[in-house]
Amino acid sequence: MRPTTTRRDRKPNSEVKQEKATIDFHGLNKFVGYQLLMAYVAISRHFMAAMAKLDLTQKQTGVLWLIGANSGVSQIALATEFGMDRASMMAIIDRLEERGLVARKRSSQDGRRQELHVTAKGRKVLAQAKAALVQHEMWITERFSGRELNGFVNALKRIHG
Repeated sequence: MRPTTTRRDRKPNSEVKQEKATIDFHGLNKFVGYQLLMAYVAISRHFMAAMAKLDLTQKQTGVLWLIGANSGVSQIALATEFGMDRASMMAIIDRLEERGLVARKRSSQDGRRQELHVTAKGRKVLAQAKAALVQHEMWITERFSGRELNGFVNALKRIHG
């Protein structure tokens, strides 16, 4: 059995970039989908660094944000909004609940439905996450003029509807 590498075992980014430069893309880098993927990878890395001290993933942050804005929302509604299956959403909610950031409460109008609410601790973490997201968003948007950014966002909306 081969030993697995850990994050500490991996080469620094500067070494990875040197290796990357020797790859022949053979036209792959001309595809829009490839460029979107590479942009997503860069954005995800920056997001993870921005949220490291809060220990939140992109999905957890989005879910916490929407629960904060829609107190009493159901897991099913959130799963639908994020285009996720119920089991994946339940895992995210479970993790947020384990950390004391959200609480489930049985609906007074429908006993089968569980409402989600941000806790006091969750509100503090959400406020910190929002501040970090503002900085993260600036990191992304500062690369574009206002006109470019509007066009870019509108173009992306055409892809995801």
